[in-house]
Amino acid sequence: MMPDVFYESNLFLLQGGIFERRMERMHACPPMEKGFLKPSVPQKPQITMTWWIRCLLSISGGLVMALAFPPYDYGDLVWLGLLPLLSALWCGGRRISRKGALALGWLFGISWYSVSFWWIHEVGNVFDIPLWLFMVSAFVPLMTVYAVLPGLWALVAGCAFMPLPPPETIDGETTEERQRRWNEWARGDLLSSVRAALGCGALWVLVEWFRGKGALAFTWNSPGMALYNGLSFVQWAEFVGTAALSFIPISMAVILWRASRRTMLCFRGMGRGCRPWDFYAGVIILFGLFAGGLALSTAYSPTRLLREKETISLPVLAVQINKDQLEHIREERSPAQYRQYLNATVQAYNEILRDTMQRATKMQDMGLTLQLPVWVVWPESALPFPLIRWEDAPEAILPDAMTDDNLMSKEGLPLARQRVRELGGQDFVLFTGVDEVLFRRSAVGNRPVGMLNSLACIAGDWTSLKTVSKQHLMPFGEYIPLAQDVEWIGRAYSKITGTQVGEGIRPGKGSDPLVVPAPGLHRNIGVIPAICYEDTVGDLLRRFARPGAQVIVNASNDAWFRKSACGVQQARCAAMRCIELRRPMVRAANMGVCCAIAPNGALIHALLKADGTPHVAGYSYGVLPVDPNAGLTLYARWGDWAVYVCALVALLCLLPALRRKRDGD
Repeated sequence: MMPDVFYESNLFLLQGGIFERRMERMHACPPMEKGFLKPSVPQKPQITMTWWIRCLLSISGGLVMALAFPPYDYGDLVWLGLLPLLSALWCGGRRISRKGALALGWLFGISWYSVSFWWIHEVGNVFDIPLWLFMVSAFVPLMTVYAVLPGLWALVAGCAFMPLPPPETIDGETTEERQRRWNEWARGDLLSSVRAALGCGALWVLVEWFRGKGALAFTWNSPGMALYNGLSFVQWAEFVGTAALSFIPISMAVILWRASRRTMLCFRGMGRGCRPWDFYAGVIILFGLFAGGLALSTAYSPTRLLREKETISLPVLAVQINKDQLEHIREERSPAQYRQYLNATVQAYNEILRDTMQRATKMQDMGLTLQLPVWVVWPESALPFPLIRWEDAPEAILPDAMTDDNLMSKEGLPLARQRVRELGGQDFVLFTGVDEVLFRRSAVGNRPVGMLNSLACIAGDWTSLKTVSKQHLMPFGEYIPLAQDVEWIGRAYSKITGTQVGEGIRPGKGSDPLVVPAPGLHRNIGVIPAICYEDTVGDLLRRFARPGAQVIVNASNDAWFRKSACGVQQARCAAMRCIELRRPMVRAANMGVCCAIAPNGALIHALLKADGTPHVAGYSYGVLPVDPNAGLTLYARWGDWAVYVCALVALLCLLPALRRKRDGD
């Protein structure tokens, strides 16, 4: 009996203890309505993400970013293109490894750049290189190098700016206690979000700046340039430059991602959301930037500038014969090409005169002002014969031996001017791309030692010839990087080209703008020269900026890339140069976009087909508004000062992560 009594008594005590503990927990929890207990909210497990999903997110984000630029030109997608990459880096419940973050950023970059710069492969067709060979030997290695920079950005963003983990659920916690903990977490995550937005935006500015430096410099299609549509946000390039504009969409994408995550987690954790003050502040700042940019765009619009009395109205003409590089090579150094440009110029004057008279008759306003072009621009390498320049002499001269064809002779251009005068126009100034052959004097004999890719200006007869040479040469197209420093690269260059290192195209020097007359306007205007893709290099053109009346003149040859998106993308880059310097531009492309651009980046006129696509023979005629009292923009004076500020901001935002790493070590 004793064992049974002992067992039953202990069982009663055990059950009583369990009952008492249950009652203590019931009294500790606040009762709900109708006397029931309110259960604690279980913490849902975080979303796990496999490596393949992360890779697909990164690639899809790069594709979305590529759609923000020509030829697709869905510019608004730049606000969303970074979100998939951020999800790949910051979701999944645990911190991603450094190698993983680098790989995800690299996938993002290579998918973006491969689609956006697919037109580069067209140069392989000019040399009849099979597509697979060009991809393996040139395109893929180049895109791989460019994609390293977004990879490094993702490495820092994925490791140093990881969002705060949400608070864990505590059993027996009251509603007030849970809400208090979640509110504290939300405030901490908000501060972390601001730090991440500033740091990630500043770091991306550095990515764009580094991409524009070095032997493989390529500044095209930055996130800031995707803001071009609407012409509001891009107006701030006058102060900070195009590279620093990338801060706006990148930092806003980070805030959007972090604010959405915080709101969602608060709903899951405490049953109600929290106010995303960082998102509200970002929207207010964006609205201010939009309103200020809209005011700047209006102030520098051609319509408003031409209404001002002091503004110089400069009619310009850009001629395009629309021949790809294969046709150009076949007709190089032939009279036919020169004849085409001369005839196209005279024909353009005829059509402008006819159109002006038709508008005057239709509007019954015979007082309509006739403004025939006073500047004519031909594309790069349009002059079919090279000029000669001695290494120790600054002036270029015409070769003594020239063809007997009258159009190629020294009288060909004066004949065109005479025909223009007969139409009622003034003598025009001709700008044209030309090659200059450098000769060196020696006791053994004179011999060519190199070439210059130049922009020639002919204001009267041939004795008025002025030239300025291209300084930013195209890698692999006009020179081989490291060929002069690395012996085996120099030998390979000599074997492929048949010339010694240093005998190819040489970079020009100087930063003095050309001073060119404007016939009929009785004044001189400064010219900022931009040869080929120099209109994409803001740091170079700003060195030519001077106070007063100036115009950017660009002679390009996009025929190497045929009927691709290259021409449209380069014209977009050229518009950014106009905004940075607040100078109008006239550009002629052998095959691309011939256009006249206003100081606010808007197209005054562009040579396009009826469907809005380029690659058509003809001309672009526009009246440029030239301010004789124009000053220097902040970017023209101080250059990339905003990039250096972003470097400091990025360092300050990284300090907490560096401190945590030091304390952890």
